Amino acid sequence: MAAAAEYFRSHLPPKPYCTDDLTEGLKIRALKIAIEKSYIQPNGPGMVWVMVKDVDRAVIDPTDWWPVWETAGLPEPNMAVLNRRTKRGHLIYLLAAGVSKTSAARLAPLRFLSAVDQAYTLALGADTMYSGLICKNPFSDRWKVWEVHGNPFTLDDLAKWVDLTSPAITDPKPLSEIASLGRNCAMFDEGRKWAYQAIRDHWAPNGLPRWQEAVLGQLRAINGQFHEPLPFSEVKATARSIAKWTWRNITPQGLQELIDRTHTPEKQAERGKASGKARRLSREQDRATARLMRAQGLTYPQIAAEFGIGLDTAWRWCQ
Repeated sequence: MAAAAEYFRSHLPPKPYCTDDLTEGLKIRALKIAIEKSYIQPNGPGMVWVMVKDVDRAVIDPTDWWPVWETAGLPEPNMAVLNRRTKRGHLIYLLAAGVSKTSAARLAPLRFLSAVDQAYTLALGADTMYSGLICKNPFSDRWKVWEVHGNPFTLDDLAKWVDLTSPAITDPKPLSEIASLGRNCAMFDEGRKWAYQAIRDHWAPNGLPRWQEAVLGQLRAINGQFHEPLPFSEVKATARSIAKWTWRNITPQGLQELIDRTHTPEKQAERGKASGKARRLSREQDRATARLMRAQGLTYPQIAAEFGIGLDTAWRWCQ
């Protein structure tokens, strides 16, 4: 097998989705079985090594015999996997370095790849709602495989052929209209914005499992708004990433330090407050501080006395 196909195979997930008939649904199988199916999952839930474009017309234009990528002004793909009768199919671009789908610290490469992916879809007139989960398997005898070259692309290599600043790429879109890799970015953005605030209601000793369940539930709701939802494995991986990052970085101690920095007498004076007793913190800050006190071992009567509230209120604030 030639270089491009071997590179494709070497980066397949160990247990990919696969099928011989899309109408019968997808199954998860060991790679040695999945590699014999007509359709296979090219990328795992956490990493992208392959960009696939679904071209719903003959890859070689019968009027001028030019391949669609030349007409679109794009580089040659590594492979074209085509229906033998219609010559329609999937163009496969291999990536020289994998791009993570779930890392909060390294979301920028995924945004970059998502923009490139969308730009290539528009330039080729490819299917905008193609999810990229399953592609025609170049190892199946069912398809005609055209290996063009075996050199994988960097993101910069791919980006220099398209304009990533055009409104078609940069303008925000409703969740129901976001496809392919853009859905990972959209789900992450919507989920993290929610998590930054919602985590305050989950600060409690041993509260991480409950917080992880809450984040997963929120991301499943976001995923349900897409025209074609992401696989549960990708939702779960992204939820785990958001939950772990927020639990580690947005803490009661951190909020208390913020409160201490922003509620000094000097700051209060700057805001025109009268000298003397400082203004009470906002109700949300009171609740967060109460949870902090509880986590540090204070009893409900002690918390109630500190805030001048009843025991029932103290208990509710700490849940």
